[in-house]
Amino acid sequence: AAYTAVDNAEDVAKDLNWQVNADGTRNVVEAAKRVGAKMVYISTDYVFDGTNEGEYEVNAPTNPRNEYGKAKLAGEKAIQEILTDYYIIRTSWVFGKYGKNFVYTMLRLAKDHDQLTVVNDQFGRPTWTRTLAEFMTYLVDHNQPFGTYQLSNENSCSWYEFATEILKDKDVKVAPVDSSAYPAKAYRPRHSVMSLKKAEDTGFEIIDWQTALGEFMGEIEE
Repeated sequence: AAYTAVDNAEDVAKDLNWQVNADGTRNVVEAAKRVGAKMVYISTDYVFDGTNEGEYEVNAPTNPRNEYGKAKLAGEKAIQEILTDYYIIRTSWVFGKYGKNFVYTMLRLAKDHDQLTVVNDQFGRPTWTRTLAEFMTYLVDHNQPFGTYQLSNENSCSWYEFATEILKDKDVKVAPVDSSAYPAKAYRPRHSVMSLKKAEDTGFEIIDWQTALGEFMGEIEE
């Protein structure tokens, strides 16, 4: 569970963001410690500032630049302070069957627009919720070493490239623009591609985001 309205976290829901993502996480941590439970915590690429040209390793210095990222990092730190039996899994650009996500937004907009503009200067790794869920259970079921991991689907892209793939079979033109076309309250990392090496070293097989997207699109169309 998390508060994920990133722009609202900057002002109107700043307190709520911290209550859920920092204080709420600490409550779960303390409960897990009391009963001797393992804890699995989903974190975010927003713990990084997104200025790195290469991939962010698991142990790279964190430097969140928005309130959401700061609160999620506070959640990570609470876990590390109190527990030894935990898995922190950082992920990014999540799409799946439930809730709001970029894939649903693009499909909805394509219904009544013949052209869409999407930013092409922010890069990351899309993540299918199924891949993420399978990795969560894999870590626990296979008694993998406790600690921090990073999990998305393989390959990276810009939001523009992601949108182009989503809409490749739709009758809509997708045009690239830079981020200045869509000013947002919350800072967005420009290049938050996280290394998947530690996750891959567990033996978990990670499919690329194009394959994951194709499988997901096939499911929702059915």
